[in-house]
Amino acid sequence: MNFLNPYLNSEELEFYENIKNFSKSRVLPGVEDRDEKALWSRELWKEMGEIGLNGIAIPEEYGGQGGNCMQCCIASEAFSSGASDGGLGLAWGAHTIIGTMPIVLFGTKEQKEKYLPKLATGEWIAGLGLTEPGSGSDAAALLTRARPEGNHFVVNGSKMFITNGPVGKVFICMIRTKEGESRGPLGISAFIIENNFKGFSVGKVLKKLGMHTSTTSELIFDEMRVPEENLLGPLHSGFLRIGKATLEWERTVLVASTSGMEEFVLERSLRYARERKQFGKSIITFPAIREKLAKNWVYLQASRRYIYYVAQAKDRGESLPMQASILKLLATEPGEEIAHEGVQIHGGYGYMREYHMERIYRDVKLGTIGAGSSEVMRSIISSIYPGYDKFIESMQGMNDEETRNSSENVYRDSIAGELEVLYELETLLKEVSATIKKFPGQTENFAFANLILVYSALKQAFWDCNTNSGSYKISDKKRDFALLTYFLISKYFQSFHILQKIIPDGSRRFLIAFLNMKHIDELIHDCVNYLERSDT
Repeated sequence: MNFLNPYLNSEELEFYENIKNFSKSRVLPGVEDRDEKALWSRELWKEMGEIGLNGIAIPEEYGGQGGNCMQCCIASEAFSSGASDGGLGLAWGAHTIIGTMPIVLFGTKEQKEKYLPKLATGEWIAGLGLTEPGSGSDAAALLTRARPEGNHFVVNGSKMFITNGPVGKVFICMIRTKEGESRGPLGISAFIIENNFKGFSVGKVLKKLGMHTSTTSELIFDEMRVPEENLLGPLHSGFLRIGKATLEWERTVLVASTSGMEEFVLERSLRYARERKQFGKSIITFPAIREKLAKNWVYLQASRRYIYYVAQAKDRGESLPMQASILKLLATEPGEEIAHEGVQIHGGYGYMREYHMERIYRDVKLGTIGAGSSEVMRSIISSIYPGYDKFIESMQGMNDEETRNSSENVYRDSIAGELEVLYELETLLKEVSATIKKFPGQTENFAFANLILVYSALKQAFWDCNTNSGSYKISDKKRDFALLTYFLISKYFQSFHILQKIIPDGSRRFLIAFLNMKHIDELIHDCVNYLERSDT
């Protein structure tokens, strides 16, 4: 089903399919049993190391694959699309990205030589220690302390909800080192912690709603002695430099697994909807089922486009904290909806373990919590919004000028009123931006963040309509852009109602344009026909 990912070139697609096939053949068969028993598989972990997955982001000189951010995203997405084993994928992401990348990016030569070769094979498993029992989204409020003592640091405190905690050998831990700094990011240092350090212990294995095939626990530090050479990066600046860089990687690569999940759900839902008959005909003929399938497809491509853009920008050396937060929302919140719709399409069978949907429904919830909750993402977006002109300039960086101009020339006429909606949306964004300092509270700021989210996703989708992507033609993209406009605005409709208090006239014009959209049922029908043709 190569049509499901039209945005990869032939080499990338071969890489994608190889990992997907491995996941489908080796990981999928036992996932339900492992999920039920809450088992992390060391055997599969070893196999993942043998094919190079565990060291994908580690430079070749240290035994890794030397992969970049884009390749890590492809690997994360492909692994999920083959088996949708959220727990094992999470364990891989915690090891590869948040546990290993800090050493790749900030480690000394000696630290790299000591740790990276064994992390590359997966012999040593890594994780990140940031969250504490009393600090989650406000990670900079952590209380774990380190004091210098000779050629060591002595650490007291604990870390909570640590993926790979019970099985990990190496943890990158954020610890406060500057006395007098009770809160805030200043005075926090990063350390490479090994599980055999004196004073280190693992708390009980935590039981979770989902992600059962990964292990999670508390890490406890009781007068733990850490050699001074295990300080990672400059003293007192671990969170500002290493923590934020790591979280940006996490919000890009680990979120890509959600796109893989959406592909898994779409692939199986298409097949089930064709085979399942009710009232004498396949349920894929029912309008309600067709809408769910179309929504799955357009959400999948929207999140995929944004993830690939941010990953490629990171590979160019750019830092995009606002865009990384946007993509996390764009992938995880619609991802929750897709998981829900997957259960609905499968009906009673979706509620049963053997059809995978109920497990996905549980696993996907972590996406809106981990690596910064949806609420934190909205706070980041609204707080670092640079103003309308600079934001539009940053948006234009998503595509070159030729592509943007080509889209304007190719896409002049609406098929459902979507261009009128996009115009009013951009006008509303400009008007709201002018009053941003006057926002009365969090509700309005979150509504503004949703406006930015919707506009970003739609503008990128519009620019994508300038060229064919393999069998995914311009006409298909226009249809799907109209559907994305309809689905996304419907999803975040309440935010636009809230914005009426700030910009009454602009919000009203936008809402009228949206409510005047037409031919949605016909476009949904055409979209599902496209999926069925492509799947034959």
